[in-house]
Amino acid sequence: MKAVALILAAACLAHATQVPTHTATKQYLTKQKSIYELFWHIDQPTVYHPELYQKARSFSVEDNISSYNDQAIVTEFLQRWKHGMLPRGDVFSVIYRQHYDEMICLFRVLYTAKDFDTFYNTAVWARFHVNEHTFVYALINAVMHRPDTNDLRVPPLYEVLPNFFFNEDVLHKAYHVAMGDTTGTASIKKTISGVDTYYIPANYSGWYVVRDETPEQQKLSYYIEDVGLNAYFYLSYHDFPWWMNSVEYHMPEHIRGESFIYNFKQMLTRYYLERLSNDIGEIDYVDVTRPIVTGYYPTMHSHNGVPFIQRPVNSKIPLHNHHYVEALQDFQNRIADAIDNGYLVDKHGKHINIYDTAEGLNHLCNAIQGNADSVKKEYYGSLEYMYRMILGFVPQSTTKYHIVPTSLHFICTSMRDPLFFGMAKNIVNYWMRYKANLPSYTHKELVFPGVKIESVTVDKLMTFFDHFDSLINNAVSVQSHEKAQSMLIKARQQRLNHKPFTYHITVNSDKNTKAVIRIFFAPKYDVHGHELDISENYMNFLEVDQWIVDLKSGINKIERHSHESIYVVPDEVPSEVLYKKIVKAIENDEPFTYPGQLYGFPERLVLPKGKKEGFPLKMFVCVTPFDETKSFKIDSPVWGPSVADGHPMGYPLDRPVNNFNFTVPNFYMKDVLVYHRLAEELNLTI
Repeated sequence: MKAVALILAAACLAHATQVPTHTATKQYLTKQKSIYELFWHIDQPTVYHPELYQKARSFSVEDNISSYNDQAIVTEFLQRWKHGMLPRGDVFSVIYRQHYDEMICLFRVLYTAKDFDTFYNTAVWARFHVNEHTFVYALINAVMHRPDTNDLRVPPLYEVLPNFFFNEDVLHKAYHVAMGDTTGTASIKKTISGVDTYYIPANYSGWYVVRDETPEQQKLSYYIEDVGLNAYFYLSYHDFPWWMNSVEYHMPEHIRGESFIYNFKQMLTRYYLERLSNDIGEIDYVDVTRPIVTGYYPTMHSHNGVPFIQRPVNSKIPLHNHHYVEALQDFQNRIADAIDNGYLVDKHGKHINIYDTAEGLNHLCNAIQGNADSVKKEYYGSLEYMYRMILGFVPQSTTKYHIVPTSLHFICTSMRDPLFFGMAKNIVNYWMRYKANLPSYTHKELVFPGVKIESVTVDKLMTFFDHFDSLINNAVSVQSHEKAQSMLIKARQQRLNHKPFTYHITVNSDKNTKAVIRIFFAPKYDVHGHELDISENYMNFLEVDQWIVDLKSGINKIERHSHESIYVVPDEVPSEVLYKKIVKAIENDEPFTYPGQLYGFPERLVLPKGKKEGFPLKMFVCVTPFDETKSFKIDSPVWGPSVADGHPMGYPLDRPVNNFNFTVPNFYMKDVLVYHRLAEELNLTI
C-alpha cells in the first residue's frame, strides 16, 4: 500500500491509499456477465438460461482439441468422462481421491484452454455434463488462476451452494416459498419492479437444541457459522490449492507453505478472542487415540437430501479409520524429527536445511500441509488430510462414489465444527515448535534507530449485530428461467459487525525514510481473569493490518481507517444487484469499477464481539524499516496485489518474546476495550 504525505503546519499527516480500483472495459463486463451466469441453478442447467443448453449441445471438447495447450490432459479427461465420472446429483468432496482426481482433470482442461472463448465454451459444456459440485470447484479454481480471468469475481459461495451455509429448517421454508406456499414460513414479502422478494428469518445451530456439553456450538454459532467467514476460508484454499505445483502454475512458491500455516494461526487467534468474549477458555488439542470430547450436531443436509453426520460427545474413532490414525502418527513423528534435527529429506535423499536458509520454514510448512511443493509428500504426508479423514466419522461407503456428508470433509463447512480449531491447533503447534527453536529477536534487531512512536489512540471500539440478507435461490428448483427471474428468496440473519474506527498514530523520525506499520490485537486476560504477560501471550496476537508509509523528518501524524486493512474486504455485493449493474453498464455504456482485491477476510469480523462492560484487549503497534532490497511483490487471487517487506509472517511476534527486548521506541503497547451494544443503542439503520 502506498502512502501519501500531506504537510499540515509543522506535522506530516500520512494516509495509506485504498486498494486500487479499475475501470471495466466492455470486454471485461461481457466476461464477468458470462461467468456469473454459469453458477446459477447448476442442478437445472436446461431450465435456467436455456440458451446455454443449446451452446453446450453444439460444442464438442473432442472436436476442438487443438484449441487446448495440453491435449494429453484433454484426452485423459475425455477417457474418464466416457468411462463414467461422479454422477450428477451425488455428493462431491475433494477429500476423496476419486472425486479429487476427476475435479483436477476438469480444472486442467479449463486451465489449458488457449483463449477465453474456448475456456467459456468448455465451462458451458461441463455445466451440463459433469457433477454440479465438481464443476463449481474446478471452475472457481480456473477463474482465479487463468491469466485472462483472474480479475473476474465469482459469486459468493453461500449464494451458489446454500446447503453448505444454512440449516435445513431455512431451506425447507425456502422450498415452500418456491412452491407458492408461504404459510408458516414467517417470511416477509416485498415486491419491487415486478420481482417478489421473500425474506426468511435464519437462526444458527445453537438456537435449536440446548447442549451445555458443547458450549462452542451453543454460544459461538454466530461466528463459526458466519457465511462470509466460511466463504472466505473456502476461497483461501483456492489461493494456493494444495494440489497445484507453484512453478507450473506461476504461484509465489517462496511463501506458499508459510502463508498456509500463518492463515491457520490467524484463524485460531481470532477464534480464541471470540471464545474469551463468551467466557469460554483455551482451544483444546485433539488426541485421535482417545474418545473425541467435542460433540457436534449440525442441522444441515446436502443438496440431495442426505443429512450431515452428527458426532456425540466422547465419540470413539471408528475402527475402519484406524489405518489413518497409524499413518497420521507416522507423519507427525517425521515432521517432529525434521524440526528437531533441522532438516527435511527430499525424494532423492538430500537433506534440506530448514534453519539456515530463508526458505527453510516454507519447505517445512509445505511438508506439513502436504501440498504439491512438498519435498517428499509420500513420506511426510498431509497432516490436515489425515485429520479430516479420521475426525469426519464417516461410515464406510457402499461404492467408490457414494459418501455421507460431514462438515470436516468440505472446506466451506469445516469451521462450523468446533473440532476444526482443535485440529488446526495441532497443526499450528509444529510452526510454534519450529519458532521456539529459533533465538528470540535481540534489541538490536528490533530497534528502528531514530524512529519513535510518540502516541497511539483509537476510536471507541463498538460491536453490534445487524441484519444481513443472503440470496438462496440456488437451494430450490425453478419451473422456468422467467419464473426464477421474477422471485428472489433471501435468508435474513443477524451477523456480528462493528462501527468503523480509525487508528491515530504519532511517529517522530529523525530522517525521511520508508517504514512498515503493523497493528495487532491480543487478549489482556485469560478466561480466569489472570493478566497475560507478553512472553506467555505473544502467540495470541492477531495481526489486523500492515502497510507501508513514507515517514518525513519530524512529527508524522498517521491515520488509518479500519476498512483500509490489507486483510479485509466489505460484504460482497448480492449477485442480483451486481449482475444488474453489469448488464446496465454493457447496455448503456456506463462506467463500472471493480477493486484490485476481490476477496479477503470479512471486515465486519476484525473485532471480537466484546462485552457490554467492555472486553479488554492489548493493542500492539510497531514501526519497522522497509528495506527495498528484501521486499517483493505478490499478486494473489485472494489478497490482490501487495508488497511484502521480507520479514517472516507475524513478525515481530513470530518468535518467543523476551520482555526486555521489546522495550524499543518504535514499539507501542496500549490497553483498549471492545464494547458490545444493541444496534438500536447505536442509532444504526438496519
